[in-house]
Amino acid sequence: MQAKEFFDFVAEMRECQKEYFNTRSKEALEKSLRLERAVDAEIARVKRILSEREKQKNKQ
Repeated sequence: MQAKEFFDFVAEMRECQKEYFNTRSKEALEKSLRLERAVDAEIARVKRILSEREKQKNKQ
C-alpha cells in the first residue's frame, strides 16, 4: 500500500468512527471496524518489512 492510499484509509476510518459515535449505527460500526482491521494489517505489514531490513542491515 502506498502512503497516499494509507492516508486515505486512515482518513476514511476516522470519519466512520466519528459517524459511529454520533449515530451509534450498526453500519457505521461495521465499516469502522473493517477499516480499522485494514489499517492494523498495513501497520503490521510495514513493521515486518522494517524489522527484516534492520536484520539484514545488522548482518552486514
